[in-house]
Amino acid sequence: MNSSNNQPSSKFLREMEKKAAHSEVEKARRATQKKTEKLKALRLAKEAEDRAAEADKPKKPKKPRKTGLPDFEPEV
Repeated sequence: MNSSNNQPSSKFLREMEKKAAHSEVEKARRATQKKTEKLKALRLAKEAEDRAAEADKPKKPKKPRKTGLPDFEPEV
């Protein structure tokens, strides 16, 4: 502090502003990370639910492949 006018020095003010800016950036980074983790958990839960629903579905029988050749009965 400057003793002649009892005002904080400009260097001190810059340091305080720098710390405040870093604090705000860190706070925003944490908030973004928290949102990202929440969205990831929701996505993974939905994917697991979709896989379970797919597994519960009855499977459709496959249609026989057409080979282009007529069916024939073997001679006995």
